[in-house]
Amino acid sequence: MAQRPLILLHGWNDTGEAFERLAGHLRRHLGERRIRRIAIGDYLSRHDALRFDDLQAALERAWTRHDLPRAPASVDAIVHSTGGLVIRDWLARHFAPDAYPVKHLVMLAPANFGSPLAHHGRSLVGRAINGFFNRQPEQPRFEAGAGILRGLELASPYSWELALRDRFAGTPGPFAPGRTLCSVLVGNHGYGGIRSVANEAGGDGTVRISTANLNCVRGQIHFEEGHHQGRPVTVPRLAGWQDSSGRCAFLIVDGLDHTTIKLNSPESRFSAAQRRTLGLILEALGVEDDGFAAHCDAWEAANAALTQAPGERRGKPGYQNTLVRVVDQFGAPVPDYLIEFYDPRDDRHDGGALARVMHEQVILKVHPYGDDASYRSFYIDTARLRHEVAKAGTELGLSITADPMLEAEAAEPPVGFLTYADEDIDDLRLDAAQLAAFFRPHRTLLVDIVLHRSQHQRVVTLRGDAAAD
Repeated sequence: MAQRPLILLHGWNDTGEAFERLAGHLRRHLGERRIRRIAIGDYLSRHDALRFDDLQAALERAWTRHDLPRAPASVDAIVHSTGGLVIRDWLARHFAPDAYPVKHLVMLAPANFGSPLAHHGRSLVGRAINGFFNRQPEQPRFEAGAGILRGLELASPYSWELALRDRFAGTPGPFAPGRTLCSVLVGNHGYGGIRSVANEAGGDGTVRISTANLNCVRGQIHFEEGHHQGRPVTVPRLAGWQDSSGRCAFLIVDGLDHTTIKLNSPESRFSAAQRRTLGLILEALGVEDDGFAAHCDAWEAANAALTQAPGERRGKPGYQNTLVRVVDQFGAPVPDYLIEFYDPRDDRHDGGALARVMHEQVILKVHPYGDDASYRSFYIDTARLRHEVAKAGTELGLSITADPMLEAEAAEPPVGFLTYADEDIDDLRLDAAQLAAFFRPHRTLLVDIVLHRSQHQRVVTLRGDAAAD
């Protein structure tokens, strides 16, 4: 490994002290011949006025002030949690995809697509818990960093737009051999004690496995205007499908939570999972361009071995963070809508037994983004979904109902969406191959839905020609 400076950047509600132990471990194992300098970043995160704009701009100034290298592939970096968003934002704003100064980027439990705790952090309970677990005298006692938490919230426009900038901005993008080699590690155990209130399936107590993974997919569904037997209808169409550019290594570390993955204890007290993690970090810092594909393949195989279908003795089910953004054909957000999954062979308003199991057991949680409900996160048990659809022996029907609902034969409301009745909208039907592509464990899927907004003919009328003089 080249002698590059190593930058360490912490997460939200934390300080640079959190990485002192890890820095010591790395110095002992890498030696002075393999690492020139370790710089531990320290930034504020709990002032309500702060935004990610401020953090990346401040990182830019600090980078310049400390005369850190800016040439391509001239430094390495390890980030934890929110630090992943900070460094990605900074890199995407200040450097071309083929000129990132970071060669090896190692992410520990990054909140790349947010955290389910972020919207609680702005509540009184969230603030009390944060103050109880991490008292920082330089931070305001009654502020939780509302501006940062809005970006960290599930389905935030901030994380969506950041992904468009660095994960869907051309091929191969910034994360690829010859450019930045990004490796992501995340645990799968929740917290113990009182903090266990934050735990959920498929998470590490703070982030979801699926929201940590930087390998993601983007799809588009258009519900367009059509006609059937002389009456207007809404017709769905799959309009596009795009894998994220390049490739990042991604590994689930069995047995660690969001805190223990930072290795912030003496090495003599490491658990087996922490000893393994230290080796994985060293591996990620040492991998070269020509070995990166094999590095990714090995980590992917380890995830597959850990993840089995529900019901198998040694398996752990896998969940997908499915992000949906709904707009009309004019680009205006549609905040009031319902996504429906059902058996298309049954009446749509019932959907059969499959509809019930989908909405009660397959979709575990739905979170509308607080400032704009057109953005939502659906937390989906992917193995259970495929199992239930296969058991039903059918395709999976998908449709949407949105407000205001326009009835073709009614005069009120004068504008809206033809989505209410069976005869108003056709369903999108997903077969087994499409389900396998749409719903995969441990990743994020971003779905743009464009819904046609219709206008009653009385909104604008033209009178006949006026009589000539």
